[in-house]
Formats: sequence, C-alpha cells, structure tokens
Amino acid sequence: MSTSYYYFNSPITSIRLEEGPAHDLITIFENHANCGTLTVSKGTGRTICLMFALNDVDDFQCPIHTHWGGSKVGAVITENVNGLPDDLILISEYGEPMSVKQIRALAGHVRKDGMPGELFGYNG
Repeated sequence: MSTSYYYFNSPITSIRLEEGPAHDLITIFENHANCGTLTVSKGTGRTICLMFALNDVDDFQCPIHTHWGGSKVGAVITENVNGLPDDLILISEYGEPMSVKQIRALAGHVRKDGMPGELFGYNG
C-alpha cells in the first residue's frame, strides 16, 4: 500500500476540502489568494480536487511518496524533492490535500491494530 502526493496545476497553489454531511466544499487558492469556494455533491469533493492536480506525472516524479513499512516500521515517507516548505500543499492520488508538514508527521504512524490506516487509502 502506498500513496503519492502531487503538485497542483499552476496557478492553483492550494485547495481546502471540507467533506460535509450534505455536500462537500472546495476552497481554491490561486497564487495563495482565495479565489472562491465550490459546493459539490457529497462524496465528490476528492474526485473534483484531483482535477486541479498535475496529471502528466508518475510515481517517480511525485514530490512525496509514502508506503507501508510493516507494523514495526509504520509509514515510510520518501521525499523526492529537496527543500519542500512545510506549508506547501500537495494532493494525494486519492484527492486529499495535505501540507508537507502533515505528510511528514505521518512518518512511523501505525494504527493500534498494526494496520496501515487511512494514510494509504485503507479505511478498515
């Protein structure tokens, strides 16, 4: 199990996704300025967020890649780009926007039952 994190298409610099009980809200930031919020059907927010991600890259070119190192190691974070700022927002292949700081904080993460957890798209 693994997750790749990608840059947004320029000029989009970040997205904030709020998944709600009736609908999802996607706030889009262009050159770090709030340029608006989309209200979309419940459960479609992550799919729509992916539309703003670079789509011509593969796992070897993603800025950060995570994988499951086993219950004794937990999450393993691999940074493929040096010097990424903590506040840079990337988007996972599952459509979840996260800051570099949040992704780095997942290093070594293990659920109490030893399973990978939601980090890798596993919700069991």
